[in-house]
Amino acid sequence: MSSLSALESSMITSLEARKRFDVPRYDADIVAPDHAGDFFSNDYLSIGKIPRIRKSFVDVLSRTPFLFGSTGSRAISGSTSHHVELEEYFVEQFEAEKAMVFNSGYMCNLTFFGYAPQEGDVVLFDEFIHASIHDGFRISRAKDHTFAFSHNSVPDFESKLKQILHDYPAIPSGISTLFIVIESVYSMEGDFSPMEEIITLVEKYVPSRSAHIVVDEAHSLGLYGPAGKGLLREWGLEKRVHSVIFPFTKAVNFIGCVMTTTPTIYQYLSNYGRSWLFTTSLPHVDLVGIKFCFEAIQTQEANQLRKNIKDLSHFFVKLFLESTYDIPKDILSIVNHESKDLHARGLIAPVFPIYTPQPLALQHYLNKLGYAAKGLVYPGVPKGTDRIRVVIHGGNTEVQIRQFVKSLRVWALNQIALTTTTRSSVMAEGLGSLHKL
Repeated sequence: MSSLSALESSMITSLEARKRFDVPRYDADIVAPDHAGDFFSNDYLSIGKIPRIRKSFVDVLSRTPFLFGSTGSRAISGSTSHHVELEEYFVEQFEAEKAMVFNSGYMCNLTFFGYAPQEGDVVLFDEFIHASIHDGFRISRAKDHTFAFSHNSVPDFESKLKQILHDYPAIPSGISTLFIVIESVYSMEGDFSPMEEIITLVEKYVPSRSAHIVVDEAHSLGLYGPAGKGLLREWGLEKRVHSVIFPFTKAVNFIGCVMTTTPTIYQYLSNYGRSWLFTTSLPHVDLVGIKFCFEAIQTQEANQLRKNIKDLSHFFVKLFLESTYDIPKDILSIVNHESKDLHARGLIAPVFPIYTPQPLALQHYLNKLGYAAKGLVYPGVPKGTDRIRVVIHGGNTEVQIRQFVKSLRVWALNQIALTTTTRSSVMAEGLGSLHKL
């Protein structure tokens, strides 16, 4: 066996450091069990587990003349009539000016935020936006002019907005652009953005030619709005924003992403977005799958699954709080439970961040029971809010939820017992040493 190279030695040092600091590892070849019930995937509607939908998809594929590779990037040979037809389909579906299909939500965010901002432009974003948006910022001409506002804080947003308009006079003068970036529902917190309040402030302070509001609907598409078309449409705000990002990897349960935007931005990114220019476009089988799954979320069956999610989410919260009433909050609790639904307008998100100071221990415990839990720590989540991220699905049952919550309670009681035993041991050792004084 050959000795490790300098590169591998350095990598192993970094990997071993994760263990020392109790940071989870996400090795791609480790598959977590999920036979006890799905409480962790992003397949919100459980579309991937419905046999009838699977069979219908196979039937559609059997009738499709083109299935395999696209043969090139969109800039060369990979922009086929089928790609353009899919974009035109989404223009109609979202009543948009233009729609641009990407290989993934990450690729969309990297391309838009990396190449759309121009010299002199500024970005104001919620501090909890997705990591892929930050990766776009890093290659952007606006990379030194990005500012975060406190998560979902309308007062802090307004304060930062006014400061930017003061410090960058080219924006109120209509020369440069201020990008405002938010998510409709935040993936790790499971809370709702105060979108209307933010949009109203932008309309109040920023000249219309200088404002560009971008909303990521990754965790609301399929769950809210007419036919599951997102929270903007649920609240009637879709005509008051400029670009909207719709990844298909959550409730739609496929691959890819579409961004609705303006024709000029579409043309510009087609010519200057390097991550778009130098990526092979989606194969035809994915184009078929995207449209099929998008239509699946608009059916009556999907409407029932959305209702299931709502009802089961309320059931989970009630049962969790009842089952942990005597568990200290610093052992197990819902992160920011009191403010989670502050901007929800009566809705509920099926994402529940369960705080624990021992996310890895809880992960391993749940894995042994057949749950695909993953511990989440800083920098993936804010410091001091280590957690597992629980997701309620349309295909879950009350029986599954009862068993899952029972498992959480048993683990928490064991943690209390361990803590009590440790404290008792320390106290006994202290008392035992009194004779030496």
